[in-house]
Parts: sequence; C-alpha cells; structure tokens
Amino acid sequence: MSVLDSITKKVTDTAKAAAKISGSVVEITKLNMSINAEEEKVRKLYMEIGKQVYEDYIDGKPLDEELMRKCIKIDEIFDNINEMKEKILELKNVKACPNCGTILAIDMEYCHKCGRKQDDDTVDAEGEKDE
Repeated sequence: MSVLDSITKKVTDTAKAAAKISGSVVEITKLNMSINAEEEKVRKLYMEIGKQVYEDYIDGKPLDEELMRKCIKIDEIFDNINEMKEKILELKNVKACPNCGTILAIDMEYCHKCGRKQDDDTVDAEGEKDE
C-alpha cells in the first residue's frame, strides 16, 4: 500500500466518521425542535384549560368532557416528548439515572450526582423507569 493510498484511506475514514457524527447532530437538533413544538402545544392547551375551568367556575358549572379530552391530549404529547428524549439519549450514547435523571455515560455503574447504582433497566429522559 503506497503512502498516497494510506492517506486517501485515512481521509475517507475520517470523512465517513464526520458524516455519521453530523447526521446524529442533525437528528438531535430536529428532535429538540420537535420537543419544543410539542411543549408549546402543551402550553397552549394549559391556557385553554385554565380559561375554560375559570369560565366554568364563574358560571357554576361542573368540569366537562372537553377538559378531559384536553388532559388526555396533554398526556399523549408528554409521551411523545419522552420518546424523543429517549431517542436523543440513544443518539448521544448516554443514559439517564433512574433516581435523579442525571445524564451519564452508558457504561457508568453509579450516578456521580446521587450515588445510585445503575442497573440494566431502560430509563427514559425524565429519569423514570420503563416497565
């Protein structure tokens, strides 16, 4: 193998590694943007719920099914956000401590913040165990 072939191979390998890393960065950025959009939807629904609850309160009405539907929609949005956060952890090759939510290297056995022993259970981005 000539020196030129060796240099060409190293440049090609480096370019492939950089492309893989930049692809992950782009995907993480897209996921973060999606999370922000989903969180904005939740904020709007919170405002609608608050306004509706207050109007019902003023009118002396019991809470209705529309509020229940909005609460269910918020739960669905939070599930979606947690899935995206889990994907980000996966792309970054890290995990979240199930006790305190601190981001840890995938191979860490103990959390450096709370000291909890890490196990093999899947943990979501909010630090909650998946069952």
